[in-house]
Amino acid sequence: MKARPRPLIELTPIVVPSAADGPDGADFQVMVDLRNRINEVVRGEQAVAATAAQTLPAWQDQTDERIHGFLVHADGEPIGRALLYVPVQEDSKSADVRIEILPDWWGRGAGRHALEALTALARAHGRSVLHAWTDHLRLDGERIIARTGWGSVPDDHISRAMRGFGFTLEQVYRASALDLSQPLDRVAAVLAGARAAASDYRYVSWTLPTPVEHRAGYAWLKSRMSTDAPAGDMDFDEQLWDADRVARMDERLVAQGYTGVIGAAQHIVSGELAAYTELYLLGEDHSLPTSQNDTLVLKEHRGHRLGALVKCETLRIWREHMPESTRILTNNAEENRPMLSINEEMGFVPIAYAGMWQRTLEPATVSGP
Repeated sequence: MKARPRPLIELTPIVVPSAADGPDGADFQVMVDLRNRINEVVRGEQAVAATAAQTLPAWQDQTDERIHGFLVHADGEPIGRALLYVPVQEDSKSADVRIEILPDWWGRGAGRHALEALTALARAHGRSVLHAWTDHLRLDGERIIARTGWGSVPDDHISRAMRGFGFTLEQVYRASALDLSQPLDRVAAVLAGARAAASDYRYVSWTLPTPVEHRAGYAWLKSRMSTDAPAGDMDFDEQLWDADRVARMDERLVAQGYTGVIGAAQHIVSGELAAYTELYLLGEDHSLPTSQNDTLVLKEHRGHRLGALVKCETLRIWREHMPESTRILTNNAEENRPMLSINEEMGFVPIAYAGMWQRTLEPATVSGP
């Protein structure tokens, strides 16, 4: 079989337009369309399409993180996108890479070309650690085990490419789904037990945007997500959050069209927020899947079933807000057995796996005198 010729691969910067449908928004719309088409293939039932208008606010507000985006072209045709997320925080040493290529172009050099360009850009921004997330739908076949020893992903073309790029599989995340179209008797039983175990705490919740009185406590919880959640040997920056950053995040989410409910456990004696979870749904089609984002219990408050409390109470409230949504999707590190156990008790089932990869960058070589 004759090998296909190598295409000419080029990267062009994505212009962040003033409006998604404005005269300078054509490339941005192409980028979002590519994102949706590729996600449908690599994420399957987890994929939720977004419009250019819904995507734009996250690119326009880069106060806390810079997004360097590029369209990937093969012989002049746009075939994917390459993104480098660079935290603005002064002591940050890491960056996240995301490369998405249409399946017809896999294995033809576009991914490697894009990664080499993003690696050079990361070095130019003083970064020494790269992180990457990969989605895997296959649940069978040959596997690669994470360095944590917990979980595995398929030894597919994505995993082989990541190893070839110098990345190491540090963690595996389990994608799980909860069917909301069925009776939630198991959730009710978990909630009853959690309420009994958490007598020193009260449950509080709010919809976007976060009320002023909860912003500082919520910010502290968000900052602890980078230090208290299981991370294996991932070299993560410690995140700095304050009330202003929470307000910026909420403003961006509302502008994108998200509906969100945040639930928290508040220690009655101290008034401290000790645990939280987040449920979000994008857009006006409320039959779409709900995303459960962060869930965390502060280390000093563990042992009181607060994770179960906030997840189940918030789900109960969410059903009142979004009765049409038929599924909740969430991701958890395989070594995070306490949280996965709660999910399993509630009725979540695994549907896919994701890899969390890391590469330490060698210092750039300087030639000549």
